[in-house]
Amino acid sequence: MNPTTGGHNAIIRVKPFIEHCALAPLPGDGNFAGSILSHDFVEAALMRRAGWGVWIAYDLPGSYEELPPNLLDELKRDRRWCQGNLMNFRLFLVKGMHPVHRAVFLTGVMSYLSAPLWFMFLALSTALQVVHALTEPQYFLQPRQLFPVWPQWRPELAIALFASTMVLLFLPKLLSIILVWCKGSKEYGGFIRVTLSLLLEVLFSVLLAPVRMLFHTVFVVSAFLGWEVVWNSPQRDDDSTPWSEAFMRHGSQMLLGLVWAVGMAWLDLRFLFWLAPIVFSLILSPFVSVVSSRATNGLRTKRWKLFLIPEEYNTPKVLADTESYLKLNRERILDDGFMHAVFNPAFNALATAMATARHRSSHVLEIARDRHVEQALNDMPEKLNRDRRLVLLSDPVTLSRLHYRVWAAPGEILFVGG
Repeated sequence: MNPTTGGHNAIIRVKPFIEHCALAPLPGDGNFAGSILSHDFVEAALMRRAGWGVWIAYDLPGSYEELPPNLLDELKRDRRWCQGNLMNFRLFLVKGMHPVHRAVFLTGVMSYLSAPLWFMFLALSTALQVVHALTEPQYFLQPRQLFPVWPQWRPELAIALFASTMVLLFLPKLLSIILVWCKGSKEYGGFIRVTLSLLLEVLFSVLLAPVRMLFHTVFVVSAFLGWEVVWNSPQRDDDSTPWSEAFMRHGSQMLLGLVWAVGMAWLDLRFLFWLAPIVFSLILSPFVSVVSSRATNGLRTKRWKLFLIPEEYNTPKVLADTESYLKLNRERILDDGFMHAVFNPAFNALATAMATARHRSSHVLEIARDRHVEQALNDMPEKLNRDRRLVLLSDPVTLSRLHYRVWAAPGEILFVGG
């Protein structure tokens, strides 16, 4: 068996993985050299090249991976995946690779290169329509030409392209829903609800595909030009996308959709009909991004038994226990974690171990540490703003010294107002 991944959540045989999957940086300079970003495909290919069979244990229960909470976080992940798949294509001709894994490298890179190809197809189609709408047709191209040269239309090619595209897009969905119907749709909400879920999923796919196309096009171009795409939005956990961020990220797409739609409506309404799924998806992109990010909408559809999966119909014990422990942790949340990290020995040990700063010993640094400790001991807690607290929490030496001074101080101390 030659799957595309060597065990993302678990590696059953550790020894082959250790022996054959030490990933060296790709040689050379430029954007496609350095550490391999999308490692799963490469690890599976290397183990298969060494003679091992690699399987996806699809029937093992209890393995979960949470998706990004919203479209923008998904696109942040896609930026790295795009770079990783383009880098992996350098391994396409490496000696000893199995043909299946060569095909995986090819499909991986095409999953992102298809975006600029699709965009160029739409741009050229629009440009051709503009030329036809704004110029008079010329049937006699040569002087003293006896017979006109009539334009040739090949509608059968357009129909074939459209039909093949529909088959590629919707046949997997159709086969999936047929499989659910045959095996039993109760755990998916029932026959009617799972069918309605499929139709709604198709609608969202239509709305999101043009948005992903433009982002992926930018990712591919930036990768080839060596540009670095920086995303400043923080990592969120089930937080909805703010309207301001949605319009900032999707505003240019919305403007492109509006200009595209108005221009085609002025030139030829018939062509706008074919472009409608593209341009109106771009116009609605900020709204779709916000609506699809809200956890309340997901909980509402769950109550309606839409988009239901078996793990939501019969919740596994591991997920039920996780939810109960998370609820317990929320009930026991600390009112002031910084004070606990300073005073409580157990919390101080944990905070010190998790501190991020690692500095070399120097006389200047030691003076700065002593100054931070003295300021913390002499100031009232309310004077320790967020930045000063982060300085103390990020340096394990400073935090441990502060903890020691607090406990070693005779009598009461001014720190924390005691």
